[in-house]
Amino acid sequence: MKYILLILTCIVLSTQISCESDLSLDIPDEESKVVINSLLGSDSLLRVHITNSSILNTNNINVENAKVQIKENNTALKQLINNENGWYTLENTYLKSNNTYQIEISHPNFETCTAETEVPEKVLIKQINYQKKNANQLDFTIVFQDDPSQENYYMILLKGKQDNKLNDIEYNSDDIIFNGNLSINSIGLQQNILRGSRSFSDENRNGNEISISFYVYNELIDINQLFSEYHVTLYHITQDYYKYERSLITFNNREDVPFYNKVNLHSNVTNGYGIFTSYAADSKSINIE
Repeated sequence: MKYILLILTCIVLSTQISCESDLSLDIPDEESKVVINSLLGSDSLLRVHITNSSILNTNNINVENAKVQIKENNTALKQLINNENGWYTLENTYLKSNNTYQIEISHPNFETCTAETEVPEKVLIKQINYQKKNANQLDFTIVFQDDPSQENYYMILLKGKQDNKLNDIEYNSDDIIFNGNLSINSIGLQQNILRGSRSFSDENRNGNEISISFYVYNELIDINQLFSEYHVTLYHITQDYYKYERSLITFNNREDVPFYNKVNLHSNVTNGYGIFTSYAADSKSINIE
């Protein structure tokens, strides 16, 4: 088995804020297939990154001049345009919540691959509260409406604003909805494997309203000196996104868990590898006095 590097665009917001991570994906030596990377937000431009899992190279190779066809609710749209560095876009075409999108990628050197995603509906943040517990800890509580008639998946991201730039902030939580993944004192194999995962489902919550508490802690610095403005973003994600985020966290933690170095990165691509999925996000800012 040989590992290839897989470049993942983690979050593609309408504000064009994004991040990238280098991953290793276990691919059979005899196979060379297309790798799709696309995490798309509702109301964001349709954009896909395509590479090749070549067995002759340790680095993934951008696939150019592929035929990339997109369908919206099984109705064909225009073909995506190849820009550069493996990126394909469809100008003036934005994803719509509650719509299903199918993608088909064909190239003379690879087997045709397909994937599908249904864009979730945005879940609005009803309320955000904060409390300074002490000089080193700042507590947050987020409240939002959940649909109990269906299984939903979410993720919470926290950023702090400094010098007009938004910085990612790690946070902890003892809330049962995270199943200990964010607890600073997490113990047990499951908690260690998923340590740091910020995604969760509504499986263990009843009722229409969900309230979640989490906190920022720094034992060395007065928390008031870090940021005066915080941004909390609630992502309503698909099941594929949920599984992918958790497999990614497991991949990153694999060396810390003995006898658990074999990780299968979740993929929803047929005849290929990677991820083609979507989310809808709502964000609120908080000014700390």
